[in-house]
Amino acid sequence: MKPIALVLLVLPLIVVASPAAHAQDSFQNVAFFYPLRTRRPVIERELEFHVEHAKGAAGRTTEAAAAIELPIMPRWQVEVEVPFVFNDPRDGTAQGGVGDLSLETKVAVWQSLDWLSQIAVGVEGRFPSGSERRGLGGEAAVEPFVTGGIALGDFDLLASVAYEFNLNAHVAGPNEQELTASAAAGWRVTRVFAPLVELVTVTRTRAAPDDDLRGKTRVSIIPGFNAKLLPGSTLRFGVEFPLTRARTADYTLLGGFVKEF
Repeated sequence: MKPIALVLLVLPLIVVASPAAHAQDSFQNVAFFYPLRTRRPVIERELEFHVEHAKGAAGRTTEAAAAIELPIMPRWQVEVEVPFVFNDPRDGTAQGGVGDLSLETKVAVWQSLDWLSQIAVGVEGRFPSGSERRGLGGEAAVEPFVTGGIALGDFDLLASVAYEFNLNAHVAGPNEQELTASAAAGWRVTRVFAPLVELVTVTRTRAAPDDDLRGKTRVSIIPGFNAKLLPGSTLRFGVEFPLTRARTADYTLLGGFVKEF
């Protein structure tokens, strides 16, 4: 693993080990809604299942993933996610199997209960457990991120920024890098239902010279909703529509179910 990856993976551990991180053992999260792309600045203990179905010019791709999120300390959370990918290309044979395993660590670094706001930083590592030859993954990457949110009455506002570095050693030419920035707003219409909307931008800042998305920014909008079906559980659903010619799909269906424990 490259030195920058080691630094990014260790950095959250240094933050959480500082005296400030231990100063408030009775850390209490600010409750935010569940967006579809934007990360939440919340330290969570839950099981999550989510599905993503994308349709584009090259065909269709469906990814179903299961994840467990556990707090190691009051302000420090670790998440492990295992995806299953099914590709149905327009020209070619359908393929399915395990995708790339991901491990994420997140630390809440600031909070104000007076303002009902919270900020967290972290890093996600992706491991090449999926078959690159079959189009199921095979990518090693690291993605540091920062996320924050504020609750304003019945409205929640969330935002996150992340930068992904591809670490595959066998890639010919420059390794791919992407900057992702997103914002989400949710409206708690009732105790069990909250419509939401997200705006997402992804810029491929570094890639091979023949990559069509190199240097381009993809912008998309996601209308959706949260529904609390049972105590401690939330269903979320939305549809992502591209707003620019630069895109990876014509539309993407996003759904998920979270069970707190």
